[in-house]
Amino acid sequence: MLSQSEIDALLKGAIEIEEKDGGGSVNLAEIIGQPATTATAGAVKTADPSKKIQAYNFWSPERFSKEQIRAVELVHEDLAERLASSIPTYIRTSLRPRLVHTEQGRFHDFLKDLPEQSLFHLITLAPLPGQMILTISPNVCHVILEQRLGGKMEGEPIIRTLTDIDQSLLRGLVEHMLNDLKSAWSKVASIEPQLDDSTVNQHWVQMLMGNERVLLLTFELSISNITGTMNIYLPFSSLKPIAANLNPAVWVTGRKEKQSSSTSRQMTLDLLYPVKLPVRVTIGKTRLSLGEVASLSIGDVIQTETNVSKDLIMRVANEDLFNVQIGKIGKKIAVQVMSVNREEKLF
Repeated sequence: MLSQSEIDALLKGAIEIEEKDGGGSVNLAEIIGQPATTATAGAVKTADPSKKIQAYNFWSPERFSKEQIRAVELVHEDLAERLASSIPTYIRTSLRPRLVHTEQGRFHDFLKDLPEQSLFHLITLAPLPGQMILTISPNVCHVILEQRLGGKMEGEPIIRTLTDIDQSLLRGLVEHMLNDLKSAWSKVASIEPQLDDSTVNQHWVQMLMGNERVLLLTFELSISNITGTMNIYLPFSSLKPIAANLNPAVWVTGRKEKQSSSTSRQMTLDLLYPVKLPVRVTIGKTRLSLGEVASLSIGDVIQTETNVSKDLIMRVANEDLFNVQIGKIGKKIAVQVMSVNREEKLF
């Protein structure tokens, strides 16, 4: 049994470990000033003094396993792929997001590393509790704003205070991202992300989150030769209800099934593409009496119901699929497709 002085020494050592960010290792025997010993089956053995005991940070314990964290990483790697396709349509320039870092910790510790000009987006993930926080580094924000406002970025962006219009445009960007967030999370949870609020007030955000334990996911963003970051802070209170679903095997299996289905569909299409289909364009139609047909002779002109200013219909396998205009190529009649005559895709 440890004496009170030995307990005090252990606590003092734990505090010193916390001040060193929990890194490295520590020899507890050195802290209490006694030779390290281990007890087994009633016998006491002296431990190898060269072996160090791994430090455990009692102030900031890890809440989720490596497997669960990996599942969250897979979800957000999928999110990065989706954003790479959807965001350029909103900002009218290419943007390449890439998940580069994942870390557990307290929100207030991460908050100290953010610039003062950061805009915090608070996103609810109903029906999960808590709020996810998303931030984009100011240099990337100003490049996006230049693009949205019709400007042209030359050199490094000038970081300035965000106006109400700036914040509104950036909120629009985040709202544009929510569908991708929902789709990326669909394999582990059915959520309805919604932008609840946006603010530049760090103190208010700190009061809201307090000492909340969060999972930080950092994305590298590359846009117009500028590189910045996007941070997502996921509270453990939000992840806890779906902890059982945070399994990399489940997520990868679901993705493989999706890929397998897509591959099977493509194989079927590859077999169907060579099949020849009848294609027909009707130039015009009308109705004649039997007497009018009987009296027809060379040089007679028959008026049809087709308006010369309107497109003709091309039928493919008895389906009216395309609107076309008639013309010629060389000595042969040809048609030019002007529009598709149906909303849904053919394949």
